[in-house]
Amino acid sequence: MITLVVPIYNMEAYLPRCMDSLLHQTCRDYEILLIDDGSTDSSGALCDRYTAEHPDLVRVIHKPNGGLSSARNAGIDAARGVFLVFPDPDDWTEPHYVESFLGYQWQYQADFVCLGHYVDTDSDSVPGRADAEPRAMTGEEARRGLLLPPRMQGFSWNKLYRVDIIRANGLYFPDNMGTTEDLYFTFRYLTYCRSACYAPSCRVYHYYQRPNSSTRSPFSRDKLGTIRTYEHMIAACGERDPELTQMAQTEICTAAVNLLWENESAPHPDPEIRKALLVRIRALLPAYLRQSQYGLGRKFQALAAAHSPRIFMYLKKAIRTLSGGAG
Repeated sequence: MITLVVPIYNMEAYLPRCMDSLLHQTCRDYEILLIDDGSTDSSGALCDRYTAEHPDLVRVIHKPNGGLSSARNAGIDAARGVFLVFPDPDDWTEPHYVESFLGYQWQYQADFVCLGHYVDTDSDSVPGRADAEPRAMTGEEARRGLLLPPRMQGFSWNKLYRVDIIRANGLYFPDNMGTTEDLYFTFRYLTYCRSACYAPSCRVYHYYQRPNSSTRSPFSRDKLGTIRTYEHMIAACGERDPELTQMAQTEICTAAVNLLWENESAPHPDPEIRKALLVRIRALLPAYLRQSQYGLGRKFQALAAAHSPRIFMYLKKAIRTLSGGAG
């Protein structure tokens, strides 16, 4: 019923933990599709070993390196299941991961299911969302709910998708959306859905925060694609949904402030990038300041960034020093 697409690039240190959790599910009606995206370590050999040891459960595709979206898209094309889920190789799952997806899909006859998760570090594990009763939603409600309450976010590793909807509408993960390719894919997918289910209290996934993950890597121009995702969402909603449009605008402002910090922290800050980010921050700052979800500290940083990158950097460094590297 479910194809678990696992995109892999140089994950030899983490893949065994992930696979141990995926191989020991309480429900056996699934397949694991490993996409070796041109790994240069022993990840490819590990994939071959898992396939040889579990030929009825595991398949592997070896391909030249093309990036995360390319690997997931290869999984979309090769999947044999009715449904798709996209666990990451540096994370792990609870034993009822597959069973929970199928249970909620059956109970709600849903085209889309989003479950809960934990956020894990080497020393801690905390719930990713507050407890709430499972809720049925329309596709449109779920699409709004990616940014607006209940704010399901765009991660694809705790979400179930129908293969027929994906293929019928030619949906693939984009490769020019920075670190928000999941959000853009899910947003587009929900356009074609009639029914959805969100069950945040059913926590089945462990999202591991490793220090060198893509979301914590140094600044690059590719990260500007994060802003492009929200701009596409605004273009899709327009005047039909001013609330969602406003939230997308505040997300652009948030992303621009974060990217300004990364650009200015680089050995050679790019003045063109600085200018482009400041244009967005200054244009969207009023909408950002009206949002109640951000505290005074975050709003003060955004104000400082809009006024002067130098003041912003001084303030940001002071906050990080006082908080031990966070903030």
